[in-house]
Amino acid sequence: MDNQKVGNWFFRMFLESWRPYFWIALAILAVYVPTLFYGIVYLDDNVLVIRDYAFNQNLGNIFQAFCEDIFRSPAGAGSFYRPIERLTFMWDAQFGQGAIVFMSHFSNLLLHIFAICLLYKLLLKFGLGRPFSFILSLIFAVHPLTAQTVSFISGRNDSLLAIFIFPSLLFFLEYLKNPRRRYYFGHLAFFLLALFTKETAVILPVICVAYLVIFKGLRDLFVNVRRYGILLAGWTSGLLFWFIMRHLVLGNFIGNANYHIGLSIFQNLPALVPALGKVILPFNLSVFPILQDMTSLYGFLSLVILAGWFVSAKKKNYRWIIFGAAWFFLFIVLTLIKPAGTVADFSENRIYLPMFGFIFIFWGLGSLKFLDFEKHKKKYLALGAILILIFSSVTIYRNRYYKDQLSFWKNAVATAPDYAFNYNNLGAMYFMAGNMDMAETNFKKALTLNPKEPMVHNNLGLIDASRHQDVAAKDEYQAEIAVNPSYDAVYFNLGLLYYNQGKLDVAAENWRKTLNINSGYADALYDLAQLDLNKKNYAEAAACASRLAASGAPLPPDLSALLDPLTLIQLESGSR
Repeated sequence: MDNQKVGNWFFRMFLESWRPYFWIALAILAVYVPTLFYGIVYLDDNVLVIRDYAFNQNLGNIFQAFCEDIFRSPAGAGSFYRPIERLTFMWDAQFGQGAIVFMSHFSNLLLHIFAICLLYKLLLKFGLGRPFSFILSLIFAVHPLTAQTVSFISGRNDSLLAIFIFPSLLFFLEYLKNPRRRYYFGHLAFFLLALFTKETAVILPVICVAYLVIFKGLRDLFVNVRRYGILLAGWTSGLLFWFIMRHLVLGNFIGNANYHIGLSIFQNLPALVPALGKVILPFNLSVFPILQDMTSLYGFLSLVILAGWFVSAKKKNYRWIIFGAAWFFLFIVLTLIKPAGTVADFSENRIYLPMFGFIFIFWGLGSLKFLDFEKHKKKYLALGAILILIFSSVTIYRNRYYKDQLSFWKNAVATAPDYAFNYNNLGAMYFMAGNMDMAETNFKKALTLNPKEPMVHNNLGLIDASRHQDVAAKDEYQAEIAVNPSYDAVYFNLGLLYYNQGKLDVAAENWRKTLNINSGYADALYDLAQLDLNKKNYAEAAACASRLAASGAPLPPDLSALLDPLTLIQLESGSR
């Protein structure tokens, strides 16, 4: 079969009409269908999916989703303003509590399919050609880096961000050709949705300007100053609106932690080399890596491969190479910002959007001098098919680490053995499974790596309490308070310890401390309400019950009755 026949067959089979989208969806389903039956891994997903189910299930809370951070943190404590992501969890919750985990994985799968289909459409709009756009879209659809975005429920925000970034760019390119209002407002609408999805979207106008400078030139910017001025006004207005909303909710534009942006980016720049390696040679991945345990070997090998390709390229397009490099760097640079004094982690779902920049780099490099594309279509198609099969196999193998919490945190410890946080979480998973000895071993390993690791002393206290070693448990809780005084759960657990000892007033005092830190801490509200009810402090019990009801939490009959003012008056009268 000659090259012309190969091209015609390939076009009819894969590229006509709706077929590219069908094959993209089929490839993703083949790799990711088993993840529909996975559980949760207890890294944010337990909060966003399980803890917040009652809130998510109530569609009356849609407005509230825009008035708090994604973790429903107390005022002045949040850092992640992502209301659109919250809406996706609210959608999942509409199918019932029994299906919530399945629906969460199903949504992740659909979001990835939509994102890659939009990527293909965007590549066509950029003029990359159907065969190249299709093959590269398929390769990145099954790329092992996508596992963290698809298999890990909390990783969905990056595919969701892409779903808004790509249409915004499509409208932007249409506006450049034909500056009509519908293209302009379409671009800005999706830009605004991207901003309310993830803060990384602030980079989109920079990407657009980079495209204009690289492909249109500075002279065009001055010639069409009115057209681009209107774009600038739209970007500024969208950013200002988002900034005001974010600041009203968080009380701080960056986030409620100690951030030094410039210094943080500078210190974490070495993470770009391993990130590059994970895109080109994705064979040394981790579910929760830190810089200290990331290898740069694959990154340097990838640089060698790119350099060899550059030297051997038949006809290079420097504009696309520069644009692709700018895309990768600009979209990944914000992920380098970490709170001061913390160990910097680099979850691989954050490379989801940046890695697509390499498609433009590959397009700019073009075919090799000794292997011209037009003359060797079959070889290039075979190479693409081989990469798709290899990446699919690696991704399917890698997905197993997201199957459940023990699989996830075992891999985290194995691939980032110097991170105390990972040992603490693995210990917590063993604790939940009832394996106290393994839990204690991992908690103590975490303290060996970092004596001030948050939550570890609290967790050791829980083990001591389960063994009825109350003195040891109290000591661990006090040790936790010494290093982590704003941790709500430790005061709750200390209160529970006192309650079991019959020291009700001290228990109530600690539960109130819990609520001073986190006014929505449901267990503390329940226990304090029951304690006040038993002591016939009806007004105080009613206040706790009211806060529980406002959060959407179910109430037992005795607490629910306190919400009736007449019943409350009768109870208070009878207690006098």
